[in-house]
Amino acid sequence: MKKGICIKDMLLLQAVFLIYSISSVVSKFASEKEMLSMEFILLYGLDVLVLGIYALLWQQVIKKFELSIAYANKAVTLVWALIWGIFLFHERITTGKVVGIILVMLGILILNTGKEQQE
Repeated sequence: MKKGICIKDMLLLQAVFLIYSISSVVSKFASEKEMLSMEFILLYGLDVLVLGIYALLWQQVIKKFELSIAYANKAVTLVWALIWGIFLFHERITTGKVVGIILVMLGILILNTGKEQQE
């Protein structure tokens, strides 16, 4: 990470990925609507808006982080996808999903702490 990264910056990074994950939720809702219906168009418009907000915030975040570190943290969207799946779409949690997410989170943790140890 670049020097001067603090908890506030890490929370901002995670908030940006939360916003990014909302795009997937909106897309899933839109996919359930009839093609080119008013609801479909409105939901995809909302999706484009969410992605636009994400893009603007992402540009600010990568000023504070090395790109490789910031991009690797994007995998946290898997956690958000699991949460959205459970609460909004009533999907089941499987052992495979939990193990997979734990492995990804361990990878992110190793990547984030490993860089600090090298400096």
